[in-house]
Amino acid sequence: MSNRKINVLFVTHADKKGGAEQSLIHMINYLDTTKHNIFLLSPEDATYLGEIRANYVHFPLTLSSIKQKFGLGYLETVLKIKSFVRKNRIDIVHANGWRAPWYTAPLKFMAKSKLIWHHRDYTHLKMFNQVLPRFFDQVICISHFVANAIQGSNKTIIYNGVDPELALTRKSRTFMEDDTLVIGTFGRIVEWKRYHLMIEAVKKLADSKRRNWKLLIVGDASVDGSEGYYNEMIQKVLSYGLEHHVVFYGYSKKPLDVMKECDLTINFSLNEPFGRVIIESMLVQTPVIVADSGGAPEIIHETKGGFIVKDGDVEELYQTIRRVYDGDVDYQELSDQGYASVMQNFNMSTIARKVESTYRRLLTPNMKPEAAGGSDEYLIQSD
Repeated sequence: MSNRKINVLFVTHADKKGGAEQSLIHMINYLDTTKHNIFLLSPEDATYLGEIRANYVHFPLTLSSIKQKFGLGYLETVLKIKSFVRKNRIDIVHANGWRAPWYTAPLKFMAKSKLIWHHRDYTHLKMFNQVLPRFFDQVICISHFVANAIQGSNKTIIYNGVDPELALTRKSRTFMEDDTLVIGTFGRIVEWKRYHLMIEAVKKLADSKRRNWKLLIVGDASVDGSEGYYNEMIQKVLSYGLEHHVVFYGYSKKPLDVMKECDLTINFSLNEPFGRVIIESMLVQTPVIVADSGGAPEIIHETKGGFIVKDGDVEELYQTIRRVYDGDVDYQELSDQGYASVMQNFNMSTIARKVESTYRRLLTPNMKPEAAGGSDEYLIQSD
């Protein structure tokens, strides 16, 4: 390929920001624009567009549910994408999440562009794990856990990253400075996030006569959540008499600011594909407890900035919280180690360079994978 800039089209269906979109925003912001021209296909009124700092060309297009759109409507949308790709000489089509790849996969037979699927989800469905990957030149997986679920040799593991600029103001709160352990948990209110197990664990904390604590549940059911499960959690808290300890904080536009006010965060999800909130918590020097499930333990093994608890074990979760509450851990070491590791290994500057190397390898067939920095509306759980 010539020395001209690489034209990259990012494709996403989401109009609201979740973890996948936050990762996409960081990627666009940190891509080297001296070497890449950035194009973005997303809904016209996507709420997160104002967070993109880099210059880009917007291609407003709605990618409707495959179930609803399949047929002539689906084909019409695919043809619009093909036309845009050809007109703008797109070199790389980078599909983000789980709906975009269904709209970009047909380009394998309709365009000369290299196709990438940034796979951020976990599912048992064969269509995602065995069929869809065959249409892409490269599948970027956000954890070994996600990669192990799909077939094929065309996969690369690149973890999600954090924007280091979000850590410009350091944490001001000292550990339990007001004699209260502030625990935070972050994400949409849905059952596989297992808020019910966290509530059971803090009930044990209260039953052990340790009552100087608060649990902030930061999130709501507005995006892919469950109102029924949300209401069940509220009733559970009331029935345990913990309404003065457990706070349903709601959605926060600035979750890192809330994390800075926490002494500890918990991610106890079932089969979490990665867990962006884990690295964000460490970025603001707040240690994390995770379940030994999905991709979350990979982060703790890498950073040493928290604790791994047996999957679904309420008693062990309670015991770990109690150790922190009682001061039986080296809190400062956990905070410092997690922060330093995230800044070094999960820094978006580093992550973006790995993605750019993947682009170059696809466009330069004889380039060795090592030089490129490579590595190894369904029941879907996303980060």
